[in-house]
Amino acid sequence: MNTPLLAARGITLALRERPGTLILNDVSLVVPRGKIIGVVGGSGSGKTTLACMLLGFVPEAMRLKSGQVLWEGKNIQAMDAHTLRHWRGGRVSLSFQEPASAFDPVFTVGDQITEMLMAHGGNGRARAQEKMLEFLALAGVDDPRRVAAGYVHELSGGLRQRAMIALAVCTRPAVLVADEPTSSLDVILQARIMALFRTLRRELDLSIVLITHDLGMVQRLADATVILVRGRVVAGDHPEAQALLSAGGM
Repeated sequence: MNTPLLAARGITLALRERPGTLILNDVSLVVPRGKIIGVVGGSGSGKTTLACMLLGFVPEAMRLKSGQVLWEGKNIQAMDAHTLRHWRGGRVSLSFQEPASAFDPVFTVGDQITEMLMAHGGNGRARAQEKMLEFLALAGVDDPRRVAAGYVHELSGGLRQRAMIALAVCTRPAVLVADEPTSSLDVILQARIMALFRTLRRELDLSIVLITHDLGMVQRLADATVILVRGRVVAGDHPEAQALLSAGGM
């Protein structure tokens, strides 16, 4: 059996001030190579906390009681700070729910993607700028030079999302964790972002963890789905899972 790229095994996470309050309760997740895995849950289900855990971030107010996050079978908690810093962004990347969280408003979008390429790829500035335009185009941006010269607040919602995805994948990570990538977009733009994820999986051999409240959308896109209800993994016939499915319009 092949070792998955990324896996969470029995993650139990509690509030520091109230150890009996579990935010995640024995949660497991496997991300094979080249697959799209959906993580679905309503508000307060723990799905964004799980996204943080997959990148090795334990929220400050919480404590890991048990479980491990494994990269190619090795516990990421055993990584030293230097290795962990380069692993994030280099091998596993995160796209945020709100694109403004990913970009500094005082620098252009292109400059920030260029800096990411220089930091993680060892590229000189000229080559990094070429690759920056290539990744904006791959993310479905029709006019990469115009978008690269702009600031995040100058872009439409759809372009912000595409620019952020370009930033997240420009280092050619093996896994992209996408937190609510379509929550602020209309139905047409949501469909375009989903099509983009299929393209990125094919073109970059990318595994994607798609975190969302929309179970119907995930079932149309993902190879496997984990449903979270109040920090626990539940089956698809659970009443709250059925409610999420109905809310998704399926």
